[in-house]
Amino acid sequence: MVESMDGLSFDGIPDEKSLVETLVDWAETSSGSEDMEGLDRMAEKIRAAFADLPGHGELVALPPAEDLGGDPIPIGAAYRHRCRPEAPIQVLLSGHMDTVYGPDHPFKRCSFPESGVLRGPGVADMKGGLLVMRHAIDLLENSPHAENLGWEVLINADEETGSLGSLGLLREAAMRKTAGLVFESALPDGSLVRRRKGTGVFRTVARGRSAHTGRDFAEGRNAIIALSAFLVRLHGLNDTVPGAIVNVGRARGGRAPNVVPDFAEAYVNIRVSCEEQLGLLDERIRALLKSANEEDGIRIEWHGKMARPPKHETPATERLYEWYAGIAREHSIPCDQRDTGGASDGNIFAAEGLPHLDGVGVRGGRIHSEEEFVLIPSLRERITLAGAFLHRLAAPETEFSPEQFHVFHS
Repeated sequence: MVESMDGLSFDGIPDEKSLVETLVDWAETSSGSEDMEGLDRMAEKIRAAFADLPGHGELVALPPAEDLGGDPIPIGAAYRHRCRPEAPIQVLLSGHMDTVYGPDHPFKRCSFPESGVLRGPGVADMKGGLLVMRHAIDLLENSPHAENLGWEVLINADEETGSLGSLGLLREAAMRKTAGLVFESALPDGSLVRRRKGTGVFRTVARGRSAHTGRDFAEGRNAIIALSAFLVRLHGLNDTVPGAIVNVGRARGGRAPNVVPDFAEAYVNIRVSCEEQLGLLDERIRALLKSANEEDGIRIEWHGKMARPPKHETPATERLYEWYAGIAREHSIPCDQRDTGGASDGNIFAAEGLPHLDGVGVRGGRIHSEEEFVLIPSLRERITLAGAFLHRLAAPETEFSPEQFHVFHS
């Protein structure tokens, strides 16, 4: 690995052993999106890790959001750290501290299944990325051009559940910035994320008519059966709108086996690559609802909206990627871009017109499973790339002037 470039020294990057020790500590700190106590502990660790950086760091309390049933969802505090807001170039460094593993999940501890691999909850998605972010900032601050670049770290605690509580913070931060880095995990081969599907969670409710199974069975209208029939047709839309995904993720209904159920509900995740797909799905879902609601005594409702729009590639993001890939080549590090069906806060930044790179965190995979892993050599590798990128962005001779960046928003 090159030890210096354009006046930037990489000597300050911690050794691999130290980085792994910190990552294990963070990963074994439970911080599921609904684990408020765990999120508080994780937020304090983050605050401590960023405390010696210049600028001002703070925890930002957020009000509860509401789920699709109207019930409050507790939201953990976000960590925000701002430095040099007066600098000509402003960069947003984005990440999240929450994971999909709640306090009762059996996946709690880290392990080393083979040489160079660390397995653990959140090691790739995305506590490894937070570690990369932290030390990439160190490289920038030791750069001779650091004064030219201001930065804002924004680490939320509800990304895995759609960033419902932190959406305002994310949008407001994006509007103030020149460019952004999203520290979600790269793919195992080092590829960044180019396009992401848009995503939304929807709740469908079936209402029927309750009756005693033995005495008045014929008078009942079974909500579970009606909802099941609707969900089968809904799943069939996967075959009619290429590129879109309709997934029935959870369903429940009924009370006792000797009662015809008058209520059932299901939660559905929809993902689309473009607005045209969303329009087609909306049209066909409305047609399914109309048909289902023609049945006597049955009413099926559909609630929800898309939380994150599709993320598209733009000339601005492509130019940023070309610059990042050039730095990777200088360090003999493979780099490419790929599309993914997963969504991130990068979808929100794209909607706000912020040019950014997505997936600049560690190389890893099997996220959201008990086999989630990070490739240990990628820790120092990705710190090097992100730090060098920030250094180049700050350099006075960079080909990307502040004026050109601001044009990207148009």
